[in-house]
Amino acid sequence: MCKVELREYRGNPAVEILRRVWVQQFHAPDAPGVAHLREGADLPPAARWIHSPYDAEVRYGTKRSTHWAGFKVHLTETCDPEGVHLITQVQTTAALAGDVTQVRAIQTELQAKGLAPKTHIGDAGYTSAEEFVTSRTERGIELFGPIRKDNQWQAQAAQGYGLTAFPIDWEQHSVTCPQGKQRRYWKPGLAVCGRAITKAVFHKADCQSCTVRSLCTRSTEEPRSITFRERAEHAALQQARTDQQSAAFKAAIVVRAGVEGTISQGVRAFEVRQTRYIGLARTHLQHILTAVAMNLVRLVAWWQGAQHAGTRMSHFAVLAPAGT
Repeated sequence: MCKVELREYRGNPAVEILRRVWVQQFHAPDAPGVAHLREGADLPPAARWIHSPYDAEVRYGTKRSTHWAGFKVHLTETCDPEGVHLITQVQTTAALAGDVTQVRAIQTELQAKGLAPKTHIGDAGYTSAEEFVTSRTERGIELFGPIRKDNQWQAQAAQGYGLTAFPIDWEQHSVTCPQGKQRRYWKPGLAVCGRAITKAVFHKADCQSCTVRSLCTRSTEEPRSITFRERAEHAALQQARTDQQSAAFKAAIVVRAGVEGTISQGVRAFEVRQTRYIGLARTHLQHILTAVAMNLVRLVAWWQGAQHAGTRMSHFAVLAPAGT
């Protein structure tokens, strides 16, 4: 029998991946040599979890009801109603990377190629108060898209005093409640994610004697407090939430739906969800080549006189009365 010493293979990439897979699956808390399968709470974070011994860069992703192990591709295309729609930028990331974290990289690459749009339209996954501000001030691009709704209980219930009911005087560091009372504390700080925020806390005596307390806070003892972003981000957030209720916004955002057709074309005709290579860099190259192929198909169709197709509707939806 031949005895193999593991230290002879230390430094070998394949052996290191094997070691990490074993460590993330098993541990020996009781005695050396007695391995136990790790419980869910003891598993490593998703960012470090190896899902395939063949590709250590693969990560697990979830988007609504879709779950997969692999990567994620972000596509940017032109949306001129009178011209052919071409893919201008391809971004490949780990599956767990948030969409909004890619806006800076996408816009920076578009600028480097001289293809930066005046207005960059995205869905709610790509918008945030921070990106509304930095896209405009740092890169000269107007980020346009829906923003997530206010999740405060007052906004959800459509009653009570939410953040918009508290006027903020940025120069005087003052916040006034709907009943005319002034804040007690103005506390700048950082959120868990590192974003600059300010917390304003009102006087306990004012809140306890307030006749409309139930519309302001659910706490029975503590005074009302509100937390908001720095001035430019706060203004951008409130403006975006107001704008997205308008008919003009709803009409303008319709053009973004075209990218859903692009994704569908990539999935159904070009197998964009099936990576043929190992690693993020090679998968990104495949995505770029796929985008080139899609552009060629679109150009040929356009030169042959094909026009943009409208959104398909089921036979049942066609029968439904208008406005329902």
